[in-house]
Amino acid sequence: MTNPQNMTLFGGTFNPPHWGHIKPLKQAMQALDILKVGLLPCNIPPHKKALKISNQHRLAMLEIVCKLEPSLYVEHMELEKSEMSFTVNTLQKLKKNNQQTPYFVMGTDSFQSLETWHRWQEILQLCNIIVLNRNNQPLKRLPEVTQYISCGPHHAVSLTDKQALSTKSGIVVSCHFPSVAVSSTLIREKIEKKDYRQLETGEILPLEVFRYIKQHQLYEQNQS
Repeated sequence: MTNPQNMTLFGGTFNPPHWGHIKPLKQAMQALDILKVGLLPCNIPPHKKALKISNQHRLAMLEIVCKLEPSLYVEHMELEKSEMSFTVNTLQKLKKNNQQTPYFVMGTDSFQSLETWHRWQEILQLCNIIVLNRNNQPLKRLPEVTQYISCGPHHAVSLTDKQALSTKSGIVVSCHFPSVAVSSTLIREKIEKKDYRQLETGEILPLEVFRYIKQHQLYEQNQS
């Protein structure tokens, strides 16, 4: 599935997916006129420890999210591979099949550590990066970046910048939108401690995702 404009992917472990992923992404989509985003669960993430839940469960939770948000879909590309996930390989494959420059969405922490990624310079040659800058922190200035753009409630993206995003690569868009103070780690810790107060209300992740987690006893202490 592709966006009628530039294909846009949001890569991550999504273990589990939560509103901190979804809400700022939706705001960025509106600001940048993006119609569809593929949620790209990575297979064996290079920067993280092995996951304790199966790919099947992560996919199922993302499918739940996409039913709630029809502008999102699950991109299975990396889970179809048996080897470690590298963003540059995924982008190279996309570039062969699409004429336009793809967008790759990531969080601030991921961008700040971009120089540790496999063949990171090539990533900037293959795509434009959208950073969901939850803490409004200054982004690292990399000489390989061709242009930095800011967007948010008080920073509209100009038509000129939008045209550049559709034709060039190496552009980084820092999106400053209000977000939900949550992380996947925090959710897993709450479940392990049986602290369900924020989870049962749907405050920090979709209630349907929490019900799935409870149904399958994910992230509990006795889980193998």
